[in-house]
Amino acid sequence: MATTPITEAEARRRRLARGEAMQMARQRRWEKRKANMATRVTRGMFAFLAAIAAFTVYGWMADGMGLGLFLLAVLLVPMAGIAGMLLPVGGPDVDDIDKAAPAELPAITEELLERQRRTLPRLAAPQLDAIQVQLAALEKQLARVPADHPVAQDVGRLLANHLPELVDRYTRIPPLQRTNMVEHDGRTPEATVIDGLKTVEAELARASAQLAEADRDGLRVQGKFLEARYGEGQGV
Repeated sequence: MATTPITEAEARRRRLARGEAMQMARQRRWEKRKANMATRVTRGMFAFLAAIAAFTVYGWMADGMGLGLFLLAVLLVPMAGIAGMLLPVGGPDVDDIDKAAPAELPAITEELLERQRRTLPRLAAPQLDAIQVQLAALEKQLARVPADHPVAQDVGRLLANHLPELVDRYTRIPPLQRTNMVEHDGRTPEATVIDGLKTVEAELARASAQLAEADRDGLRVQGKFLEARYGEGQGV
């Protein structure tokens, strides 16, 4: 069956959509990094102040700290603040992705892909950004539907099993073979994983559109109602 050629306007629209998705994904990553840093700084300040308070209380109860304890406090108080900043910030548990509910999967998947971004091909960056944008939308949509919703079940299987398996199988291939080894279908492992990510992106977009269908229908009905009720020539 012949495919319909893409017009210049459609190609331009797709490029703009892709650029917008990449910008949104970069902004989302930047906001997460800022939140992560703010958490680290806050935790470090609390650890610093807690160490000062502990040595102060001890000195007050012991009626003085002494030179040795004072020098120890000078050493340990900054170290407490630094340790508070360096400890990792908790995030979604990627290891239990296959046990997570559908509504939890977008955040866990985003964390998984962020950890593997440097391992995956550089040419896959547009697909990873587009997937990240779709995950952000699905996170809110899946929170509003029951876990046994058919679309939620489909998304759950894709994010909990198929996508992690695709990434895992690619990362287990030695780096030199990812771009040089050509498989029976004429593609390299790098091309295969990029095509797989494109498929994931398309499927997530389809699922998001399905979940939004009722809202789109409701919006059209509400728009027609407002036009009929308050349109030009209509009384209040």
